[in-house]
Parts: sequence; C-alpha cells; structure tokens
Amino acid sequence: MPISLDQAIEIHAKVLRYRHGAKAPRMAREKANQLATIGDREGHAVWLKVAEIARTLAPDLRWL
Repeated sequence: MPISLDQAIEIHAKVLRYRHGAKAPRMAREKANQLATIGDREGHAVWLKVAEIARTLAPDLRWL
C-alpha cells in the first residue's frame, strides 16, 4: 500500500517521539541541519516538518 510523503513524515515523527521522547524534535532538526549542510534542500524541508510534528505530539507515546 503506497503512502504519501505527509504520511511518511507523520510516521517518522511518531517513531522518533516514541523512541526518544522530548528529544525527538531536536533530533529531527539536527538531521535537517545535516541535510542542509550537504545541500539537500528537500530533505532539509522534510525533516523540519518531522520536527514540527514531533513537537506537537503527546510527551509520552509509550501507551500506543
């Protein structure tokens, strides 16, 4: 079943938040910055979206 880019971004945000808790948004921003450094503008934009979604998720997703 194909998934959209927006769905993939949400999945990545949820997994990061589940595994790393409150550190997830910072980790996603760090990844975005790494990609910007090597000139990957699309990857940079995607990981900034991951960071924003991770920031808005519940603090503890371990109940999922």
